[in-house]
Amino acid sequence: MSTPSRDVRPREIAVLAGTVVLEALALAVAGLRLVWTLLFEQPLTVGGTVFLVLVLLGGALWLLHVGRGLWRGFRWPRAAALVVQLFVLVLALPLLQAGQWVLGLVLAAPAVVVLLLLFRPAVLAWTSRTVR
Repeated sequence: MSTPSRDVRPREIAVLAGTVVLEALALAVAGLRLVWTLLFEQPLTVGGTVFLVLVLLGGALWLLHVGRGLWRGFRWPRAAALVVQLFVLVLALPLLQAGQWVLGLVLAAPAVVVLLLLFRPAVLAWTSRTVR
């Protein structure tokens, strides 16, 4: 089996970075939905909702940065992506155990895909340099 050239981006990187960016967009949509709640609906607590908006939008920005770093071939985003996916699985598994299959699978499936792709040889080779 031939090894991919260092100049050609592997498909696994495209899927990996794309999945991380989609997770970032999902966080941003959730944050914007809470902004809508603040402006046009009655939130349970304003302070708690503002805090959640800041956490969700900050997490979305961070994941966008991680996805961009993976796309460009940096080494550091692998650890960040790994930690985020483990946290997502921590949220997904109780949902699956509680019978909320749809939401649990929506959270777990991309996390498992990212976790599997992070350790593929092509991904490790692409992200082995610190400067690109």
